[in-house]
Amino acid sequence: MVTKEHILNFVLTSDEIKLMIKKAKENVEISYRDNLRNRHPNIRFDCILRGYVGEYSIIKWLAENDIEFEETNYVDEGESIDIDFLYKQKNLELKTSLIPDIDVTIDNAIVNRDIKLIKRKNRIEDLRGDIHMQIYYSQKRKAKDDWLEKQKIDLESEDINYLYESLGAEAYCNSTFFVAWIDKPTLVAKINAMPENQRTWSFCGSKRLFWNCKIKDSEKPSDLIPYLNSL
Repeated sequence: MVTKEHILNFVLTSDEIKLMIKKAKENVEISYRDNLRNRHPNIRFDCILRGYVGEYSIIKWLAENDIEFEETNYVDEGESIDIDFLYKQKNLELKTSLIPDIDVTIDNAIVNRDIKLIKRKNRIEDLRGDIHMQIYYSQKRKAKDDWLEKQKIDLESEDINYLYESLGAEAYCNSTFFVAWIDKPTLVAKINAMPENQRTWSFCGSKRLFWNCKIKDSEKPSDLIPYLNSL
């Protein structure tokens, strides 16, 4: 069982966050085109940014443990940003989320929330990806969105320092937490063992269903290293 003692805090420097802002700007047109939700521009850009922060954090952490991906491919899934990694012909997908305000803390999110797996097809066996990882940022989702909507930010600016300050991006330096992961065979077995009416979940206002994959019942972050080494 995953508890708060098992989660990993990826601490980044302001320079690293600024590099991710630059990367987000370089790919913003592709990201906006693929983003199906009609969100405030500041919120959309922040969503793109945190996807890249998550990608960078995972790559950096695994490289420190002598694991390097063969390929990295950015994919916008709409509800969250998925970053796909290829390692030994296995596809790893990264989900990034802010904390629901009702949870207040990341500790509560670990207990209450799921690895966010969108149900796109009827069978869990058809879910894309061999390994699914979940990052949470210790920032409240609605509070962050409300704050971003009130800010007057020139997103066309090429001044990365200005964007860093205007977006409050300093918050990402110490708020990135790798909370859990699960491999597909384990997930398939868990889902198929559940009553059919408990295999999915949704939330008010959502048009999507998600597979039931509780963070607390998934795998500990540090166990990903020996798992990948065993492939």
